[in-house]
Amino acid sequence: MMNWNTSTDCCNWNGVTCDYSTGDVISLDVSCGMLKGTIHPNSSLFNLPHLQKLNLAFNYFDCSQIPSEIGRFSNSLTHLNLSNCRFSGQVPPDITLLHKLVSLDLSSYGFLEYVNMTSKYPFMLLNPPYTGLKGKLPHYIFNLPSLEKLNLGGNDFTGSIPSETPINLTHLTYLRLSFNRLNGTLPSWLFTFPCLEYLLLRNNMFSGNVPFDSFALPSLKKLYLNNNNQLAGQIDVQTFRQLTNLTDLDLSYNNFSGELELDTLLSSLTNLEVLDLSYNGFSVTTKNANHYVNPGFLQLDLASCKLKVFPNSFRAMRKLEWLDLSSNEIHGQIPHWAGEIGGTYGLSYLNLSHNFITGMPQFQWYGLQQLSLQSNLIQGPFPPSICNMSELYFLDMSNNRFGGLIPQCFGNITSYFETIDMGNNSFQGTIPNIYGDCGRLEGLSLNGNQLSGEVPSSLSKCSGLRVLDLGNNHLIGTFPSWLEGLPNLQALVLKSNNFHGCIQPSSTVESLFPSLRVLDLSHNVFVGQLPVKYFQNFNSMMNVIKSNTTPEYLSMEYDDEEENGFTWKVVMLGYGCGTLVGLVMGYFMLSTRKVKWFNAIADATESLINDCLRSVNNELPHKLTNLESLNLSYRGFSVTTKNANHYVNPGFRYLRLVSCKLKVFPNSFRAMKQLEELDLSSNKIHGQIPHLTLMAIQ
Repeated sequence: MMNWNTSTDCCNWNGVTCDYSTGDVISLDVSCGMLKGTIHPNSSLFNLPHLQKLNLAFNYFDCSQIPSEIGRFSNSLTHLNLSNCRFSGQVPPDITLLHKLVSLDLSSYGFLEYVNMTSKYPFMLLNPPYTGLKGKLPHYIFNLPSLEKLNLGGNDFTGSIPSETPINLTHLTYLRLSFNRLNGTLPSWLFTFPCLEYLLLRNNMFSGNVPFDSFALPSLKKLYLNNNNQLAGQIDVQTFRQLTNLTDLDLSYNNFSGELELDTLLSSLTNLEVLDLSYNGFSVTTKNANHYVNPGFLQLDLASCKLKVFPNSFRAMRKLEWLDLSSNEIHGQIPHWAGEIGGTYGLSYLNLSHNFITGMPQFQWYGLQQLSLQSNLIQGPFPPSICNMSELYFLDMSNNRFGGLIPQCFGNITSYFETIDMGNNSFQGTIPNIYGDCGRLEGLSLNGNQLSGEVPSSLSKCSGLRVLDLGNNHLIGTFPSWLEGLPNLQALVLKSNNFHGCIQPSSTVESLFPSLRVLDLSHNVFVGQLPVKYFQNFNSMMNVIKSNTTPEYLSMEYDDEEENGFTWKVVMLGYGCGTLVGLVMGYFMLSTRKVKWFNAIADATESLINDCLRSVNNELPHKLTNLESLNLSYRGFSVTTKNANHYVNPGFRYLRLVSCKLKVFPNSFRAMKQLEELDLSSNKIHGQIPHLTLMAIQ
């Protein structure tokens, strides 16, 4: 709260600036002042006729509207900042009376635009919540004659950018409309402003071809058209030839196309520091010539660009902090000089996943924070240099051909790691003991290796652990009951090992598995009953069902896909399906691009169903009489039906059998009177759909 002493001259108050020749208040800055409530029309704020600058940013005005009385500053106001104030509704037309206005900031969460991409939580950049101003984009704002800076980002504006060229916006240097719901095409006048330096349009719903032939912006420094847009157009190395001052170019996640020779592109944009061409239709090639590259290059993203080799030009990027070459066609060994990229401490993010890389050089990136090598063909032992990277908190080297023993230093790196995925490799030997504090560790997957021995009890110190996946190994011993006390553990996968004996709950732990949502113990040699005590304490599973929320462990992945899908109710398959009681309560089945850690959980569940389908065949409905939701899509199932009148739970709500080779429309659907969602696409269903069945479903 602003602490103003009313017994003193207001010109001495914090945030107040006066013209000392006249005594008039000319500037008022109460940003982050913890102000709350509504600005009323009779507020004394509007009795400052000489006010030139007004900054109310980062206060809480209780979702009230911007007062129309703002127009009373028409003869004086030059700078207006109402960003992150929790204003709602529409922008009052009276704002056009501010003909002297040079800078207008009505953004919400505007600070996210400039969060360092190497920050610990880059996912925050993806889709901030729309909590700001609403309605159609107010075209009248583009008629303010003196405007140099316009920031409307992070709101809920809809509609399109005006197609007519604004007559008065000749001084505009900064335009940010990011993180709205704007649509339509981009008018050509956007690319012809003589003074424009920042054009930031990311995270909208724009579509159509971008008029690159209109590009005449030698002053432009930053161009962001990425994420959620569906922009298109053919691009070549000549497209940006006039943008000689360009430092940031982000075209990712659009429908652009064209062949780009990387060295020529980089040498033509000598001031470029940030380039992202990922997930378009680009084909990026390189002649591996020694063209000039800006040594100050900071960020390079070329994911899914059909790149076939590791470019030599990267060697000159000694200040590079972020490099993403994932989902390309890079073959063979990464060159030995790759360790020079970013210098000793510069590189903080490296993603080489989903290529055909067979080997990595020794590297000493001591400032590296995230390393993604998954889904390659990399052979050899665990890279020992990883043990010296004290800043590294995310490591994914799954789905490769790593082998040998996991070094003992692994027990030390867990003290600063949050996520480690070494699954689907050929690691042998035992899991090293964990040394020191591993409280930061949230996810550990060693699934699909050849590990033996017992699960180290030192994992009990990892109080932050949410996901522990040790399935598909050769681990032995009894059930590691000391895991019961981990307060945040949400998914435990021990399937397909050599665990044996009875499962005895601990007598010293008061709350057993308080956060657990997924438990997979299948394909072991356990005997006896699964303790009833576990089910009594799986409260978080039940809470997910009741609140219909997404489990928190999904937030562990830096992913921009919406979490489409449906909620599983309760699936309990008993000893008739082997030595497993599968328990999956209330987590979301994602339809596309599932979160990485969730994949392991979903796969465990689907393998469970697969096993049961084999063992109980057509008796599945009898075994799952409480089933309300079922998704067998895209998993290679061949679903048949005898069209007999087997029992079906009349409360069935969601059914997805996409690409399941289904040939007829099943009679059993007729009993599903409460069905809300049915997806039978991509099957082989012939003939007429029964009219009585459709009537029943409706």
